[in-house]
Amino acid sequence: MAQAPPPGRRPGRPPSLTRDGVARAALELGVAQLSMPVVARRLEVGHSTLYRYVHDRDDLLLAALDLAMREFTWPRRDQPWRELLTSFADAVWRFLTRYPGMGEASQAVPALPPTALEMGADYVSRLCAEGMSRRDAMIAVNFTAELTVAAEIGVRRTRRLIESARGSRSLQELYAPADDRMDRRGWLDDKLAIMLDGLASRLGEPGATTSPAPAPVRETAEPTRDEVAGAGRRIARCLGLPAVSVHAVAHELGADVNAVRRVAGDRDGVVVAMLDAVAADASAAVPDPTPEPRDELLAVATTGYTVLAADPWAVIALAVDGLASPAVMPLAERVFVAFHKAGVPDESVGHANRILWGHVYGTVLNQSAAGTFARRVAMSVDLPPPTGPTRSTLGIEIVVDGLLAHLAT
Repeated sequence: MAQAPPPGRRPGRPPSLTRDGVARAALELGVAQLSMPVVARRLEVGHSTLYRYVHDRDDLLLAALDLAMREFTWPRRDQPWRELLTSFADAVWRFLTRYPGMGEASQAVPALPPTALEMGADYVSRLCAEGMSRRDAMIAVNFTAELTVAAEIGVRRTRRLIESARGSRSLQELYAPADDRMDRRGWLDDKLAIMLDGLASRLGEPGATTSPAPAPVRETAEPTRDEVAGAGRRIARCLGLPAVSVHAVAHELGADVNAVRRVAGDRDGVVVAMLDAVAADASAAVPDPTPEPRDELLAVATTGYTVLAADPWAVIALAVDGLASPAVMPLAERVFVAFHKAGVPDESVGHANRILWGHVYGTVLNQSAAGTFARRVAMSVDLPPPTGPTRSTLGIEIVVDGLLAHLAT
């Protein structure tokens, strides 16, 4: 006789969710008419639970696109350039037909997932090795994807059935019955052939249609560490810290992946360079030291909040990934000195420092979240959301005053 499940636990329900689990549910439901409540019902969780894994519908689409791309088989890069672009178009077409509505989703998301960026960077590097300029290579990969997405959306829409006097008919049957291209891939193959012939002409291949010679392409200089940091910050601000990689930074800069590695090393080296840039911003923004410990603590902590609020990914890098920037040491030293001057015992200074920055980090993450409790309460009573530096500064003052009152002798 089977034993009854433990009280309080529903049979068959997974004990926890992941971002990929939410994305898989979205793919199973189909992205064409996707919504947060529909996915929540599919997973048998509350609507608010999804916000732990995806911020909104756009982020849900991004997660679904990323998972689908990671699980799809894409063409290998070691092909001649024409075959590579042709097989890439074929793969994109198969991908879109496997996931109807993904074409529209790819245009609705705020940015492409890291998988797409890394694959694009690999294909661009291969085209460059075939003699193509980096600019032409990037345009070729992007244009191939855009042509295919547009063609798939157009063909699928013409196949949509509508009711007419003769019963259910597709738009193609009603308005272009003699045009059999819509039974295949529309004008995709013709457009792709024109683009490939144009690239062949620019490469000067025999038999290619003559066209004006392209302007000389300036070789891309090796990026500086500041440029690598800037590219990484742009990616992290848009897509979050997980999207930062050596390949993604190289793609953002239009540089060779190995050149980025020579400058910053691995992915952690890129993130440390980004943290150095954030520390430099903080050092430039913080007021000059003051002899009053409380004022000094407020100045450094408030400046830290202001700078981190522009780069909330840095909190994850510091507090979760355990990375650090040596450039921040002068600011950290000012905090330790201020606590000492205020009379905080040596054995308690480290504890006070952790509490202060823990509050700053939490405030940054809270302000960057779209659905915080404070925001929801304010919206429910038609009040403006409780955000902004004034509220954050007040919180920092309360924490500093509490630490000094409790720990200072």
